[in-house]
Amino acid sequence: MSVTNASPGWNRNLTVDDVAYDLYLPPGYGSNEDDDFPCLLVLPGWDFSRSSWVENSSLVEYADRYGYALIMPEMGQTLYESAYYPETELRWNAVPGGEFVRERLIPTMQARHNLLRSGQHNTLLGLSTGGRGVALVALENPGLFVAGASVSGDFSQENTPDDRLMTAVYGSFAEYPDRWTGRDNPQSRVEEWQMPLYLAHGTADDIVPESQSQLFYQALVKTHGDRIPIRYEAIEGAGHDYAFWGGQLDEIFEFIDRDRRS
Repeated sequence: MSVTNASPGWNRNLTVDDVAYDLYLPPGYGSNEDDDFPCLLVLPGWDFSRSSWVENSSLVEYADRYGYALIMPEMGQTLYESAYYPETELRWNAVPGGEFVRERLIPTMQARHNLLRSGQHNTLLGLSTGGRGVALVALENPGLFVAGASVSGDFSQENTPDDRLMTAVYGSFAEYPDRWTGRDNPQSRVEEWQMPLYLAHGTADDIVPESQSQLFYQALVKTHGDRIPIRYEAIEGAGHDYAFWGGQLDEIFEFIDRDRRS
C-alpha cells in the first residue's frame, strides 16, 4: 500500500466538501514495506487557521525527524460538537464539527490518501479548543488512534458554566445541563477512554483554566490507573500561546512515537 493522490512535501488547499485541508508528507514517506504510515491529525485552536502550527512552531521539522504525515483541516470556529440544537446560535458549518471529522474527513482521508486507516500509527494533536477536539475525536472514533497530545485544552465545560462559546452551541447550562455534561463532555466519558494521552497546560493560562487539564488527567488516572499511559505536565508560568505550545513538541513527539520504538 502507498499514499495516493498526494506528493512528497506540501499538498495544499485540498477540500472535503467545502472544508479546506493541507497534507504534508515528509521525504521518503511510505517507501518502506513495513511502514506503519505514522500520521498526525492536527486540530487548530478556536478561530486559528489550519497553518498556525506551521507558521508559529517547528512542527514540520519534527514531522520530518520522526517521519509523520500531517493532516491539517481548517476547523475554524467549532467546538467539535456532535449536534446542533434549536438554541444553537453558532454553527461552524452545515454539519457539526465533530460529525464532520467522523463522517466526512476521516473516511475521505482513508479513501483518497490511504491514511488514517485502522492499523496504521494514527495520532492526534490539538491546542485549546483543538485540544478538546483531540479528546472528542478519540472518543468518537474508538480504536482508530494510537496516541494523542492535547495542550491547553478544555474537557469539562460544566466547570465553566458561563462560557459564551459553549452557550452559543448548547444553550445555557442552567436550562440544558444534559447537553453540557453528555456526549460532548470528554470528562464525563472517561470510562470509554482507550488512547495514550499527553496533556500539558500553562499555570498562567488566562484563556482556559489550567484546572481543565488537571481535572481531566485526574479523572483518567482514577478510572484507568496505569493501564493506559496518561501523562500530565503543568508548566509553571506558561500562558496560552505558541511560546508554550511550540516548546512542547519534544515531549509530544517522544510520547506519540513511543510505541513505534518499543
